[in-house]
Amino acid sequence: MDRTRRQFFSGLASSLQQAVARAASSAGKTASTGVAPRPVTRAAYLRPPGALDGPAFLNACTRCTDCLEACPYDSIRRLGGEFGAASQTPAIIPSESPCYLCEDTPCIAACETGALQPIDRADARMGLAVIELNKCYQAMGQPCDYCVTRCPLRGEAIRFDDRGWPQVDESRCVGCGVCDYLCPANAITTTDAPRRGATPSMGRAESDSAPRC
Repeated sequence: MDRTRRQFFSGLASSLQQAVARAASSAGKTASTGVAPRPVTRAAYLRPPGALDGPAFLNACTRCTDCLEACPYDSIRRLGGEFGAASQTPAIIPSESPCYLCEDTPCIAACETGALQPIDRADARMGLAVIELNKCYQAMGQPCDYCVTRCPLRGEAIRFDDRGWPQVDESRCVGCGVCDYLCPANAITTTDAPRRGATPSMGRAESDSAPRC
């Protein structure tokens, strides 16, 4: 092979290596948003609004079905045996059937043991919605407003920012899961993280007994 051809193939190989390196360094980002994804852990389940925290809830709950029967949306279900000590207790799996934050919170009214405490729905604090903008249609230029317009706390928990992208107000989001359930891009995850700046809150699942999805 003559010198000219060797130089050509050497230059081609170098260009390919550089292209691969650039692709690797930008992996995980989208061309539309330039936002790299962040690890998000979906809550295995959430407690109904007003639930006591951790062991207090497990001790107070009698595993009856009163709150399940009171929910008009059939959002509350019993956990299975795989959840150990939390087995047979009421829970919400937002990606399957979220909490719609009823104005009169019938699940709380039906609870006679105090496992679900009276609370304003805006203070339920069941979890926290996390938006992955690298998957979000709206952030990528395709109009979509489900999470903003269908949020039970409309105009408070999720709003469009100056870019026109949906943004969760962590001080207002209660983690009901409605946006998670409705998002057509599967860009929203409901976590059991407490709201930023909030004290341990009523309605969160017991972290020590909840398997991770």
